[in-house]
Amino acid sequence: MAFVHYLKKPELRNPVVVAAFAGWNDAADAATTAVKFLIDRWKPSKFAEIEAEEFFVFTETRPTISAKKGVLRAISWPSNHFLSLITPQFERDIILYLGVEPQLKWKTFTSSYLDVCKRFNVSEVLLLGAFLANIPHSMDVPISGFSSNTETLGRLLEIDVQSSRYEGPTGMVGVLQDTLRRANIPVSSLWAAAPHYLAATPNIKVTAALLTYLNSFLSFNLDLSDIQADAQRFEEQITMLVERDPEASAYVRKLEEQAGEISDDDSKHEDDEDEVLLNPDRPVGTGPLPSADSLIRSVEELLRKERENNQQRSDFEEEDE
Repeated sequence: MAFVHYLKKPELRNPVVVAAFAGWNDAADAATTAVKFLIDRWKPSKFAEIEAEEFFVFTETRPTISAKKGVLRAISWPSNHFLSLITPQFERDIILYLGVEPQLKWKTFTSSYLDVCKRFNVSEVLLLGAFLANIPHSMDVPISGFSSNTETLGRLLEIDVQSSRYEGPTGMVGVLQDTLRRANIPVSSLWAAAPHYLAATPNIKVTAALLTYLNSFLSFNLDLSDIQADAQRFEEQITMLVERDPEASAYVRKLEEQAGEISDDDSKHEDDEDEVLLNPDRPVGTGPLPSADSLIRSVEELLRKERENNQQRSDFEEEDE
């Protein structure tokens, strides 16, 4: 049974794939927001999707409904879309993938994914992920990476991506990376660390960092000035909230002190390429640090209001149309 539905079959030149999955490998929605940014910027055409019915437990990943003025508009199922972009300015075209980590039949799912890559003679795959870490929002976003071969690993190291030899539980990003490696398709991944106390919010600073490294790694020549400015404003808003709350302020200062200590210790081992600095799949532990619940509530309220304002503007624009 074929699980991939093709809407069209574009002629692509050895495309590179950039992919992200919502779910366990997408802390603060950072990875999927990065791919959504590329979709919004490039306006690629959807050409294929992986059937959701076989791979999801819909009581866990539920379909959603949309309505306007009480009238049901549509039901949206968990989506796994491939979109293509023909880029004459580059030596190869681009495939963007945006999906949701499935609950069922991972081997079948990755086999279907691999079929798409083989059909279009994919030359390289870059997987994006984000994980929670005990880091303050005020520091530069740490980026780590994995690669299937020495050539792509060298490219990661050239742009100062930290390598990792983490071993332990993994998600769909890790499983798919192994599947592609076994098929001799060059595959790399970029992982961004997100402050655990902002995990429930879209963290645009982490997204901007992923896009910046992606842009360098794949030489896309993207103008990222707008999202980098948004990231700066986001950080300033969070800092303002922190300063209003003594407990949150003390909490973040403690994280900053710990980050400084780790940085000093890492400098002593800078010649050890196998040093595990960041572990994407390792659960975050807060240790003896005090609760930051007040900060989380404040930030979630801030982001909730922004989302409501954006939705109101969107509804207003639809009514005008």
